[in-house]
Amino acid sequence: MGSLTNILMKCIHFIPPAISLILVGVWLLPQRRSMAALESECARLRSSIAVAEVPSTTTSDSLKIDRKSIDWARLGGQFQSNPELSSGTLTFGLIPDQRDAMRANQCMEAMSIAEIITTLEEIAALELSPKIRENLEWTLLDCMARKDPAAALELLESRGMMKSSLYQHLISKTLMVWAHKDCATAGDWFDKQISAGAFRSKALDGVDSSRYSFETILIRNLLGSSPQEAARRLGALPEDQRSHVMSTGNFSMVLETNHAEYAALIRTQVPAKEQAETIASQMTNLIKHGDYSAATAYLDRIAATPAEREVSAMKSIQDMYPKNPNNGKLSREDFDGLREWVGTQAPASVDKVTVKALALAANGDHKIKFADAADLAVQYSA
Repeated sequence: MGSLTNILMKCIHFIPPAISLILVGVWLLPQRRSMAALESECARLRSSIAVAEVPSTTTSDSLKIDRKSIDWARLGGQFQSNPELSSGTLTFGLIPDQRDAMRANQCMEAMSIAEIITTLEEIAALELSPKIRENLEWTLLDCMARKDPAAALELLESRGMMKSSLYQHLISKTLMVWAHKDCATAGDWFDKQISAGAFRSKALDGVDSSRYSFETILIRNLLGSSPQEAARRLGALPEDQRSHVMSTGNFSMVLETNHAEYAALIRTQVPAKEQAETIASQMTNLIKHGDYSAATAYLDRIAATPAEREVSAMKSIQDMYPKNPNNGKLSREDFDGLREWVGTQAPASVDKVTVKALALAANGDHKIKFADAADLAVQYSA
């Protein structure tokens, strides 16, 4: 822009004054428009910041006014998607009017547990569509859960919502928060629910999916604080279900500091024929775009056996992604990297894993053309 200005100004000296004025005017017009647009954007941002900086009221009288001043029916009608799709953001991103969202959040954050329950009762008395009512109840219960997870779960239980598919995500998240704060108390509450038959399954296999989902939350939190209690909880489940509990859901990402306890729990509580596969379930979370360093560290950290390393090598190909994140297709470089890593973990299985990976990428994931996969198979076999 600077060089263009210099050239233009030099040329002006050789042009009659009137023409010079016209040229300069034409050149400056877009610049002024750009500056005006920037000023407008800055004003909008200043307005948004001013709204965000409005202090929340904290006196008891003002809280009552704030709670009563919220038009819950109108607020619920503004939701653009299900609150359960958000991650603790409450109404932000769900309600287009950010001033309404700000006021609602300030109000809910300032409410006591008793005030939230009263508000829920008031909403229940309103003539609302089922969807609007669900949105409002979910949002208030989410707020309640973050303030007092025990009270939120007790309320959900008293209303017979523990098995409601609508509230499964909220209940899981609430129990997770509670278990992180006080795992022993959360576990005691959950055991009482089990004893009372809250999670008795009518399925032929006797499996209650919601109970197992909650068990994974408690067991994962107990790994670092009380491995013995984690073993007791897992041991109380049917033997044929323990591998499933330890390899899905909330065990998708186990903290590095708990890897040893995780593996020890599997080796003592899961049937021997399922142990290697369960330990290998961590592979899909540890391998990212051809980087196998985290997987190697995990296997070394738990002192993995040759059988566990072999199964882990095979599991590593389930979600192969190119080294180059911008490339949607797998290349020779990606398969070379896989073979090199498998060679360090299970040397006798390099070819078997390679063939499986090529077949999966060509026919399953479609990340490589079949002809290219066949060519690579021939080259590797040679």
